[in-house]
Amino acid sequence: MQRSIAAGNALKDKVAIITGASSGIGLAMATVFARAGADCVLVAIDTQAGAAAVDSLVAQKLHAHLEIADVSDATQVEKLALEVRKRFGRVDVLINNAGVFLDEDRAMHAGAVDDSVVQRTLAVNLHGTLHVCSSFVPLMASGGRIINVSSVMGQLSRISDGYAPAYRLSKAALNSYTQSLAADLRPHRVMVDCVHPGWVRTAIGGPQAAIDPEEATDTAFFLATRPASPATGLFWWDCQTIRW
Repeated sequence: MQRSIAAGNALKDKVAIITGASSGIGLAMATVFARAGADCVLVAIDTQAGAAAVDSLVAQKLHAHLEIADVSDATQVEKLALEVRKRFGRVDVLINNAGVFLDEDRAMHAGAVDDSVVQRTLAVNLHGTLHVCSSFVPLMASGGRIINVSSVMGQLSRISDGYAPAYRLSKAALNSYTQSLAADLRPHRVMVDCVHPGWVRTAIGGPQAAIDPEEATDTAFFLATRPASPATGLFWWDCQTIRW
């Protein structure tokens, strides 16, 4: 994979919100965006982990701020949006990265689904994004970007092996919502896309995954900085569009 170089000031004076940013892909994206000049708001559910992540960026003389919120809780997300409005007044880039992949789902069969596993998965992977977008869309600047972190496991054009049905369902639904939101926001010049980051060595991807989090940031950075285009509502991997 060719690495995007977040050099210069490609995101200078931009405000970027990244959910699930205390570690893994979210923290890697926040680091790349901050190095490109963005004011990054790292949204985390764990105060200690979130503070450590922000401290690591501030130590590099980067602009980083911490906000604590559980994206599955609409009330917490609304409060988060109010704080961001007060501090910054707008959002230029919104990355919906927060997600879960439950152990029970990894062992679950599609023919014997546990409702609670599906509900807990959708609460974060789908409803979390719905909450964040509903609260932050009114703050999105014209020309803004919304990037939803998805997975090829939600790709309906791909033959499924049946593994992790709740996670697959959540990502397929997220992909569908991405298309709907892109159509809704096109007149406002806000581009909305989803991205497959690859198989990444994180708590979700596991230690045997193919790439490090830093290698999973290229496409999100590309989408955050590409020129305005009517081509939106697309599914991306390695800076290229892929089939749904």
